[in-house]
Amino acid sequence: MMKRNLKYISTSILLLIVTLTTSCLKKGLEDYPVFEDKEITLVGAEYRFPGTVIKNGQPVIAYQPLSVAVVGGIDKTNAVINVAITVPAANGSFSAAEKAKVVQSKLWFFVNISTAATIAPVSGTPALGDPTDATKPLKYTVTAANGTSRVWTINVTSFTNL
Repeated sequence: MMKRNLKYISTSILLLIVTLTTSCLKKGLEDYPVFEDKEITLVGAEYRFPGTVIKNGQPVIAYQPLSVAVVGGIDKTNAVINVAITVPAANGSFSAAEKAKVVQSKLWFFVNISTAATIAPVSGTPALGDPTDATKPLKYTVTAANGTSRVWTINVTSFTNL
């Protein structure tokens, strides 16, 4: 019985070693192209505020999406995106009092960028996900997977909070 268990253990270990040291991939597979796009394809903005839900004695942060319209299309030649932002009507936890607090100098932005690219703020622009003063141009470097980069500028050309 002991020899039989030892045989199964030895066989199992051998199978494990063979599995871990071999590859399912075959040599000579075609390489995928390295992505070279470095574009911003969408800009979004939101307003964040202390919500009505309390957890651990603290309000959970709520957010209100803002309407963001690209003005004149995305200028890929000059890497410029002009946007018009409109604050929506009060609703639910986004009360009229909270709506009145929304200002262009304290917004949160998010963007979509090219596949496999990275993005970083430049020229004093806050990182995406941090409160941002959108009264001045926002500048971000988008770096493609192949290492090339481009600086994009986002301008808020109008801000409406009626």
